Amino acid sequence: MISSYKAAQLHMEKARSKVKGRPMKGSGWRLHQDDDEYPVRVYDVEVGRFLPDNTFMFTIDGNRAYSIAHTLSGTMHRNLPLSWFRYAQKKYRVDHVYNIHGQAWQHFAKPTSAPEVYPGLKFDMFMGKCLNAKPDYKPTINPEKRKEWLAASRAWKRKLKAAARVGVFDKLIADEKRDPTPWTERPGWGDDEWVDTLYKAIKDGDCSIDLLRMFVASATGGWDVTSEWMYSFVEDTVKRQSVELRKRFGVFEGE
Repeated sequence: MISSYKAAQLHMEKARSKVKGRPMKGSGWRLHQDDDEYPVRVYDVEVGRFLPDNTFMFTIDGNRAYSIAHTLSGTMHRNLPLSWFRYAQKKYRVDHVYNIHGQAWQHFAKPTSAPEVYPGLKFDMFMGKCLNAKPDYKPTINPEKRKEWLAASRAWKRKLKAAARVGVFDKLIADEKRDPTPWTERPGWGDDEWVDTLYKAIKDGDCSIDLLRMFVASATGGWDVTSEWMYSFVEDTVKRQSVELRKRFGVFEGE
């Protein structure tokens, strides 16, 4: 574990290449040097950096952390004196080990004073104290936009259910089985671009064959699926992305 600015210096002294950085513990973790600062990267995503005043400053936000969140929650404590915890969609809390007594999941359970991660969040590496925590953002609900979201999503789901009832998915499933979509081209519904696609479809009431084919491509594997199963899959996908979809509909004021 690298727990201080001095420890980061000592770790980098043995690096074979300053440009490539030096591995830390666990897959994907590397320490780099940027003049007198020491950035920490996970799979080329910069998480934060050790600064000369012996603070660690996070440089990542929830959106950029999303793709490496499992690595951060699973192995951060092996590399840094900090623990990482997801508490909402693309929202994460972090705290220094000095402040954690007992199991980490208990520490992060509500209510907690552990701060939400944002670019610029700093911890004093001497004392483990967070120097600039921000209060949690609590959005205000826009009633009219909420009505718009509920009406659009219900209408879209009715169209989807009708399509599933008459077996529209069946031919698409057969086509996908016969000629599978490459993994690199399959939709990742948690990614911003695909959430945007889903938002536009719900807003416009689009249940076109092209859209349904995207869902089939993302769901069809080495098992038998049916139209009804596909409906449940799409419904679950919408539920998982509900917060992001509501943001795009303007339900949360200030987002």
